[in-house]
Amino acid sequence: MTTRIMQLLTELHTTLADSQELCTSELIALSAVAPELQSAIRTHLSSVSDPRAALLLTAGTEALAHETVRTQIHCAHLIEATGAHQLDITQLDALRSNACDLAAAPMLTASRPSFKGAAEMLAAWLNLDFFEARRRVNDSHLMICQFDAQGNRCPAQFTALAKRFNTAGPDPRESLSTARRLEKFEPTAGELDSPATASAQNGAGQLLEQAALEVLAEPEPKTRTKKLNRLIKSAKEQHAVTDPQAGAGVYRKGEREGLIIYEVRLIPLDADGFESLLNQGDNPRTAAGAASRQVDAEQSAASTAEHPDFVTEAEAASATWNPLTEASVARRRLQALLMLLKVNGHKLNQLLRKIHDTEASTQLMELEEAEIPVVQPTIMVHLSLAELTGLATTYGVTEHGFTLRPAELRQALARAKIIPLVLGGRGEILDIGRQQRNFPAYMRRAIKARDRGCIVPGCTVAPEHCELHHIWWWSLGGPTAVHLGCCLCTAHHHDVHAGILKVISNGGLPQVILPKFMDPTQRPRRNTINDRPEV
Repeated sequence: MTTRIMQLLTELHTTLADSQELCTSELIALSAVAPELQSAIRTHLSSVSDPRAALLLTAGTEALAHETVRTQIHCAHLIEATGAHQLDITQLDALRSNACDLAAAPMLTASRPSFKGAAEMLAAWLNLDFFEARRRVNDSHLMICQFDAQGNRCPAQFTALAKRFNTAGPDPRESLSTARRLEKFEPTAGELDSPATASAQNGAGQLLEQAALEVLAEPEPKTRTKKLNRLIKSAKEQHAVTDPQAGAGVYRKGEREGLIIYEVRLIPLDADGFESLLNQGDNPRTAAGAASRQVDAEQSAASTAEHPDFVTEAEAASATWNPLTEASVARRRLQALLMLLKVNGHKLNQLLRKIHDTEASTQLMELEEAEIPVVQPTIMVHLSLAELTGLATTYGVTEHGFTLRPAELRQALARAKIIPLVLGGRGEILDIGRQQRNFPAYMRRAIKARDRGCIVPGCTVAPEHCELHHIWWWSLGGPTAVHLGCCLCTAHHHDVHAGILKVISNGGLPQVILPKFMDPTQRPRRNTINDRPEV
């Protein structure tokens, strides 16, 4: 049986490769058998025990999913191009019951069509939500072709993205999603105007579509997504007319499930300080991070009120396990913020006591204040020499990727403690002053400023959560130096010492070599997900 199936599949593969064009009946037959093939694969997956086969099956199924997306959009285009919404109801009934003779000419309705257009027809035929059907038809305009008022074909709106969409290999869903997002920046055509191709540009005069294609060429998925989001954000800011600072503030958004909801809107400089606070408050290596992981004793005790009926109150109270003893990520961040607010209150009281009270009272307040572990937000702004001397059109970017406007940069320089870190053209550290060994504070600042987080491609761990790794291992006699140190998250640090990843120093710039199954070329690379945006 297995041999017979392999023979049939080989014959089918050869026939399809040799066929210049398939007739309509052949296309329909193939579309009907494709789900049956996939169903046969799915129902027999439980018999597979070889992990290698699991990976190969997964890759094949993913390729099939990509082709399914492409075919869905082409079929939506076909419904519009053939005027399927004009078919007579009797024809639709015959098609559904497989009693329609495709050799005869299609019978169109003699009166007003039952469906206004391709989207309504598609939704009714597949029992789809109308908005999903309309999205598919609109996607066909973006990727396949458009129609003018007379029904004549016009090129797809995004011709370059359409080429990527129809090319085997890249995920077509990325091309579709990108085209949908870019469509918002295209000028609205008049009712009688012929459909046009993409024309929206970025600040440098480059077509947004071309800029997006360059981003989509990035091989690492997380980096690709972040850079694309950055491109879209930049385009939105370019088309915006309001001052973003006017909307900054804290907004109360109501109440839900017993919790009061606030929305915080910050300018980039303040947002970077806020990010630093959140990241440090979530870091278990700091006193504040460890403290923020513990839920208040009151709430932990109160949690024993809810327990199964067969557990007594005494048993619940004495239980050693409590799901609330360690707070969630969101709760840890909130508690770190609240601790900071408490300290500010203590400091204000201390100042008032110094003015109105005795020295003993002041000392008491200092003792109380020392009991509260807090974080100290740090804001680091990255500037090029051209930006510092006013010779560039950009104005710096914070450590967490927020782009500054000129006024915000002047504000930062006016109130900040300036710590100069001189970076070369490729990001290598040239000068940071003379200090001792063993990654002192200035070295940690330098390495984190250069790497901006874990250097493994696609990793999103912030610099506050990274460990510093000796590229030339300390245990093998390596020195502690900035050009031989790098940021790694805990997981990837373990991978390096386990021999899964390899880190090298390329001209003072640390780079990672991924395993061969992930990168057969073994090309040294760095994480670009945290690179400053191009403006």
